[in-house]
Amino acid sequence: MSQADYMSLPDPLIGRYLKGKLAEQASLLSDQHLYCRHCVNVELALLRALARRGVLDAAAVEKAATEVPGRMSPEEITEEENRVRHDLKAVVNVMARHSPEEVAPFIHLGATSYDILSNAHLLRLREGVEELVLPRLRKVLEELVRLSKEHAETACIGRTHGQYAEPTTFGYVMATFAERLGSGMRELERSLQLLRGKFSGAVGAYVALGLLYDDPREIEREILEEVGLTPNSCSTQITHPEPALAVLHHLTSIFGVLANLADDLRHLQRSEIAEVAEEFDSANQVGSSAMPHKRNPITWENVKSLWKTFVPNIFTYYMDQISEHQRDLTNSASARFQPRLLLGLAVAAERTGKGLNKLFVDREFMLERLNGLSQVVSGPAQVLLSSVGYRDAHEKVRRLTLQQGDLVSLLERDPDVAPYWAKLQPWQKEALRSPAGLVGPAARQARAAVEPWEEYLKETVCVS
Repeated sequence: MSQADYMSLPDPLIGRYLKGKLAEQASLLSDQHLYCRHCVNVELALLRALARRGVLDAAAVEKAATEVPGRMSPEEITEEENRVRHDLKAVVNVMARHSPEEVAPFIHLGATSYDILSNAHLLRLREGVEELVLPRLRKVLEELVRLSKEHAETACIGRTHGQYAEPTTFGYVMATFAERLGSGMRELERSLQLLRGKFSGAVGAYVALGLLYDDPREIEREILEEVGLTPNSCSTQITHPEPALAVLHHLTSIFGVLANLADDLRHLQRSEIAEVAEEFDSANQVGSSAMPHKRNPITWENVKSLWKTFVPNIFTYYMDQISEHQRDLTNSASARFQPRLLLGLAVAAERTGKGLNKLFVDREFMLERLNGLSQVVSGPAQVLLSSVGYRDAHEKVRRLTLQQGDLVSLLERDPDVAPYWAKLQPWQKEALRSPAGLVGPAARQARAAVEPWEEYLKETVCVS
């Protein structure tokens, strides 16, 4: 389907945002992939477990494993589902249709639909995070680490409540985002390792398999081990929802980190701030149809807008945690939209990584602005005066900031401050005269803070 064809669809995620390699990889989250790969693999794992118990010939099972997946088509499964009005039964029927005659009767033996689908959903979730999301997040982390090191000593003014606060460095600011993102990624990876499957029947009590074999728990363990999962110690018709919910929670939390970063960079591009700028194709790019001079922070606006689109879904994920008794179907529609979170986050991460890679940081202007803000040393000044015994240093400095003039000059001329000012070391006084000279600890810590994430990145490979 061409880009023009996608314009006819009502879903902007498909046409506008999924492009290039990501558009190709999006099929990993499709129903086709869920049914034709993951569901089939779980059914094959069941057949192999039965073959090990002499129920059917192992060679016939392997023949089915080799031939059946390539013969099944999403169109055939859809047609069968329209006939039987049951998604998993349609998969079983189509799988049986293409299997050797001696294998077909044993497909799905002793299983309920969610012995297959619970595990298939977990496998799709894990694969989607590992293939679509994490590589793009690693690229963002890589760029944040680079910026932290390159700008460890790039002095700038820090802001709290939108107001000038104290000096910091741009590298230190980026290091805080690197740590937040890296920590979130590690939690996400840990949550993937805690996903647990089940193969225990219609109410989780092993009734069907227990009628056939005296080791239903062992059969469950074998099946899940083959597809890369481990079982809960008990279950209902579905696996416990909390582990998958934790994955969705961490994805949403990471999305918030990207949105916070995007928001800060968007504000730093404001005309009255202008400390950073994103790449702009001067030859072709248009910022406004009415104002030719405009260069809008479109990358960061897009990332925040994507976050606003997807983060409210966390409420639905938590609502899907509830399934009455041994199972109900109140999540049957809502759960199908969960893969969209992975796609939205992957799009945002890809745009963030590219935006950071081309980010222009105006070091000179940051320094010029910082050194022109004498009052931002009020905090360090009152600390120094307090340290040499000035009891009312905070109030004195506060009152002086209300006057016109350079704060350090006002301190030097104030008769109440004079005896305490004389006690300060020359280098301390000099630091107050040059706000940029106060960022030494921040510069050192910017480098130190990203060292663990450099090591982390050595273990991973980023998408191009």
